[in-house]
Amino acid sequence: MSSTWTTSPSPARSRGGRSCSVAARPRVYRAEGVVLRRRNLGEADSILTVFSGSEGKFEAIAKGVRKARSRMRGHLEPLTRSRVLVAHGRSLDVFTQAETVDAYRRLREDLDASAEALYCLELVDRFTEEREPLPELYALLVAALELLEAGKGASVTRHFELRLLTLLGYEPHIDGCVTCGDRLPEEETLLSPSAGGLICRECRPEAGGGRIVSVPVIKLLRFARRVTAPEFAAVGIPPEVQRELRTALAELVRYHLDRDPNARRFVEGVSALDKGE
Repeated sequence: MSSTWTTSPSPARSRGGRSCSVAARPRVYRAEGVVLRRRNLGEADSILTVFSGSEGKFEAIAKGVRKARSRMRGHLEPLTRSRVLVAHGRSLDVFTQAETVDAYRRLREDLDASAEALYCLELVDRFTEEREPLPELYALLVAALELLEAGKGASVTRHFELRLLTLLGYEPHIDGCVTCGDRLPEEETLLSPSAGGLICRECRPEAGGGRIVSVPVIKLLRFARRVTAPEFAAVGIPPEVQRELRTALAELVRYHLDRDPNARRFVEGVSALDKGE
């Protein structure tokens, strides 16, 4: 791969040879990002969706990338973090160079970890708009992928779900009753996605549905909000509490997306295989 990452386009000129007052848009840009998904086009091309800290989510076409001799082959696969050089196009931007930063090879060899990772990628894809830079979310995604590759398990995904909701403005209210504002006693409590958080006993009739969650789950939600992903992943969570936490966060995600992510079914299928179901 060439080491040239930038170009210096000549300034736009008027017919009289003078420079125009409006600066020309750079013909190319560079970014580091995680490839979220790919769809093939024709016999050899692919359109890749990439999530970058600087550019946000964007699509571009990789021409001839599926040919055996393509220099970009292997650098633009889903679940790969790459540095790319992209040229602006009329309808679609075009990848001109790509270099792998992290292929997450150990993660790909672990079915459970790769299922969790693909779920995280789909959450980013479905919750974000194109060309909206979200550097904090990008850093969160990269950290989650690194932890999943290190074998830290599903707790990483739970932390990622809650932090993603928080960063995008969907944080559930878990410090008190979202309806009346009163402090909550230490007891199982209604978590209502439509109301926006936890509901006390007195306000339940107004909540419009939800799920009763246990005290350990409430404590974990509060803990996850204030610690880093490695700190949360280091907590030993009993399997039954882990399942309850997964279900509670899945309902929050479902409410805000108005659907279940496709990868959630994959994660549940892999989990069932592990249990021999």
